[in-house]
Amino acid sequence: MCFGPTPWSSHWPDCNRYREVLLVKLRSAFPVSTIKEGFSQAWWRAVLEKYNEIREMVFNRQRVMQTHIQLSDINQPTLTAW
Repeated sequence: MCFGPTPWSSHWPDCNRYREVLLVKLRSAFPVSTIKEGFSQAWWRAVLEKYNEIREMVFNRQRVMQTHIQLSDINQPTLTAW
C-alpha cells in the first residue's frame, strides 16, 4: 500500500476495483474543464484533487484501513493515458 505521494504512479487506474470505480465516478463528475476561483481547471486536476481528498479520508480512518482497501497514488500522465 502506498501511503506517501510519489512523483510517478506505477499502476494503471484499473489495477484494483476500488480505485477504478472511484476514478470512473470522479471522471463522470468532471467530464470537462471547470471554473475554480475564477480560473479554468482541467478535468484531470479536479479528478486528482477529489481522489486525493477521498484517499486522505480513507487513510485517516482506522476502521477503514482495517479492511485493506488500497488507494495508491496516481498522477496526471497515468490518469490521462487511461
